[in-house]
Amino acid sequence: MIKHVFTGNLNATFESNPPFPGKERHYLRAQIARITHATSIIPKGFIEIDEETQKEKFTEDYQMPGTEELKSLETWSHQHAVILKAGRVTHIAPTELSEEEREEYLGKLADKDPTVDRFRGINEDAPIEGMETAWISKLIGDPQPYNQLPPKEGTATYAVNVIKSLRWPGALTCAQNGKFQSIYVGFGMKRGDVCFNPTEPPEVQKDPIDQFE
Repeated sequence: MIKHVFTGNLNATFESNPPFPGKERHYLRAQIARITHATSIIPKGFIEIDEETQKEKFTEDYQMPGTEELKSLETWSHQHAVILKAGRVTHIAPTELSEEEREEYLGKLADKDPTVDRFRGINEDAPIEGMETAWISKLIGDPQPYNQLPPKEGTATYAVNVIKSLRWPGALTCAQNGKFQSIYVGFGMKRGDVCFNPTEPPEVQKDPIDQFE
């Protein structure tokens, strides 16, 4: 709900409506987390969760899709878990609750603030207002495969796949010859609806009644 253009001064006071509890450096850190979790994408199956350690790892014997396959949004997935409205990626229940009460408490939180699959496809993201998707895929350069000079084997192409986020202008991912990288160069502002509707300020309080002894 906040639209703020950064001043570049990390210690600048932050005045907004609704109010933000911090200075510009705190807001910057929050926006970096939101942008990272929303726009860092990987080819589907590139990373998986280890069943024993529950930590992410690179998939063994993974075959990187070709240039033509990477043109499809269905080939790409999010790398990080979605950030909940609570500001975390998972819900936490008070430790003093019993096991039954804990499950009930977490169930209610999940209903109010649901999460989504960790490696969900970017084609499943809600589309931007007036658009069919939340991402744009383009192929730039010569897609013709060329035989590589020895001792290299196989073919290479000069084409680059570019996946651009419409929800966070300035965020894109480039892929070429089995390598890819996500980058963001923008103003730290998320795209909203077609028009900007700021939140109405609260009503001005009435003057207090004078107290007489």
